[in-house]
Amino acid sequence: MYRTAQLVLVAILAVVFGLSALSRRFPHVAWLQVFRYDRPQLSQEHQARMRQRSNIYAGVELILMGIILPMVYFAGTVMFFNQPTTTGTVLSLGGSVLLIGLGATAIWRNHRR
Repeated sequence: MYRTAQLVLVAILAVVFGLSALSRRFPHVAWLQVFRYDRPQLSQEHQARMRQRSNIYAGVELILMGIILPMVYFAGTVMFFNQPTTTGTVLSLGGSVLLIGLGATAIWRNHRR
């Protein structure tokens, strides 16, 4: 019963989203315009602030990935009862430095604007 209700609800949502997409594709069909949803348009200033904030978040994510990458490498080698190799360590640390550098560059460039 519960599974059937979920399937019916998902089917109804899919139909509504499909009709919404069709209403934008065919603006001359009057009955489809009931399903049309126009997103509110943001000002240029608000869009610029959102873009700046997302660039900073992306830079922070890259830095965090750079910090976590060597930890994941060493944890993985320990969990699988292997010895960390020199090549693996160098690749892990090199990738870490690259990710931290990319993140810092993204934040620095965004801060300069």
